[in-house]
Amino acid sequence: MHFSSLLVASALCLTPAVYGYGVAQVTVKSHEDCDPGAPANDKLIGDAETTYVTEDTCEKAKISHSLSIDAYSVSLQDVTKDTSERCHGLGVYANDQCIGVPNAVVPFYPGEEDAESGCIPDDPFDKYVYVRLLCDGGDGNADDLKKVESHNPAEDLAKDPNDTENNGGGNILGGLGLGL
Repeated sequence: MHFSSLLVASALCLTPAVYGYGVAQVTVKSHEDCDPGAPANDKLIGDAETTYVTEDTCEKAKISHSLSIDAYSVSLQDVTKDTSERCHGLGVYANDQCIGVPNAVVPFYPGEEDAESGCIPDDPFDKYVYVRLLCDGGDGNADDLKKVESHNPAEDLAKDPNDTENNGGGNILGGLGLGL
């Protein structure tokens, strides 16, 4: 009885930490005769590899290799209910840090619980496919709603560079427009 109370208390303590955070289950499959961008077919080779991914982690999934494999597909299922509200896609990378432009993106639409990619060419991948959720940076607080001041670069070009609070008018270099 004491063990189950401790387990329930631990789970309740961790619940707020996960709420509002993107977590998804990702499954990677290897395909034969699947053209890049085409819907994934049923010609699977080897076992599917499953992992769990968040917006802050770059997870790897081991992939099969053979001459008959010419594409991979990735599917995801949200684990937390806010995943599809906060995250707009899954980045599929060939590098172990999930940096740069993803090799493929699986779109994830608000309110949807799952998504699946088309066939992704096997060329850039070695032993693993690396995945990461692509999510909004907001933490859900009221400060996320503050308006971001728009910036117009054309206005910056139209401004006189000597038109500042301290334009250097009091020194010898101020007349040269150096604004020191």
